[in-house]
Amino acid sequence: MMLGHETTSSAATWSLMSLAQHPDVQSKLREELLQISTGTPTMDDLTSLPYLDAVVRETLRLNTPVTVVSKIAMKDDMVPVDIPFSDNKGNTRHTIE
Repeated sequence: MMLGHETTSSAATWSLMSLAQHPDVQSKLREELLQISTGTPTMDDLTSLPYLDAVVRETLRLNTPVTVVSKIAMKDDMVPVDIPFSDNKGNTRHTIE
């Protein structure tokens, strides 16, 4: 449950802050949202709103909720080569490690 909590709240916070800083965008988005006639829109209703999609994508582009993803190799990879080669010590190699 906690896995998506921080990223979702961070994205929502950045969205609200960006809209507060750009009242013209906020107004245009409000106009588009008012075109939906229900207070509980379906996913189809939401995906039919191009400006909402643009606002969300731009917010995520400018303020990525996950800024660092650390990856650690658990084992070395060996990449095979078509043509064997000699390394610095004169050993013939058939893979790149």
